[in-house]
Amino acid sequence: MDAHITFVLDSSGSMHSIADDTIGGFNAFLDEQRAEDGAATVSLFDFDDRVSQVYRGMDLREAENLTRATYTPGGQTALHDAMLQAITDTEQLLAERDATPETVVIVVLTDGQENASQTPIKPLREQIKAKQTGGWEFLFIGANQDAVLAASEFGVTRDRALTMDHSGDGAKSAIESTSRIINEIRNDGFSDGYQDADRDRQRDAS
Repeated sequence: MDAHITFVLDSSGSMHSIADDTIGGFNAFLDEQRAEDGAATVSLFDFDDRVSQVYRGMDLREAENLTRATYTPGGQTALHDAMLQAITDTEQLLAERDATPETVVIVVLTDGQENASQTPIKPLREQIKAKQTGGWEFLFIGANQDAVLAASEFGVTRDRALTMDHSGDGAKSAIESTSRIINEIRNDGFSDGYQDADRDRQRDAS
């Protein structure tokens, strides 16, 4: 299936201790998605106090890997701003295209709770609800919090949320689990989401 993936990656200061493993996990994610059948594009946002778009609607084969030069954690966590900007930009990107991809996935990975946004949670939740009704998938990965509870505040269900251990192994494992889910959606049109095995791997990483 043709797919578009928007990845929203926390680059606040608390990510510094797991930066190398986050970079490695994200680059492995790109490699695995490149190996799948079907065309796919990817957008990448990172955020601390502010939201930055690293690239937009790139063919997966051309999307650049992260490096220490392009991923430099620091600052606070403007999570709501980043999520809303990612949704809005993805909507605009798809409107510019002649054909809408069969699969649209928004992935959020954060290791902290919101503390720097101007966006209230209510309009964000409404946007997510509307996009889910339209067939978009949302996957939420959160460390240093109950990610299932945090995701529920956005209207994202338990099977689409994963509590990540704040460690290198936790970050790599969470991204691997997420890549598997996206592969399932791209190949089969659906996925059961994060499984007990994914959650066990996070406990083992602690």
